Amino acid sequence: MEFVEWTDKYSTGNPLVDAYHHIFFQMVQEFGASLKSDEGAPMADRVAFLVDYTFMHFDSEERMMEKAGYPDLEAHKQVHQHFRDQVKAIHQSYLENPDRMKAEEVLALVQEWFAHHILGEDMRYKPWLETGKA
Repeated sequence: MEFVEWTDKYSTGNPLVDAYHHIFFQMVQEFGASLKSDEGAPMADRVAFLVDYTFMHFDSEERMMEKAGYPDLEAHKQVHQHFRDQVKAIHQSYLENPDRMKAEEVLALVQEWFAHHILGEDMRYKPWLETGKA
């Protein structure tokens, strides 16, 4: 699998949001590299990080969009909630049967979703964050 790498095309123009996204990209890269070498944090730690980071990032991003007066906030929140639900299901599945967890599938889902989310959904609020309100 070819990993998505951070480039300026993912920049929202907001330093905090971009920092969150950049950290996520680094986590995806580290996760992928650890799959190839069987080194790195145990799967339980990776899944826990994914859950915690996803929830923290979405909460922060939604507060920024609200502060900036982003008109499609509710629709964006629904997209976030759908991914929160997916992440919770991954976590629950792991807790119920760790051996069933396919790390490559989790990585592919997260990488694909996040990259497309930034380039699609997040770029829609970029003009509101650039006004300096957020």
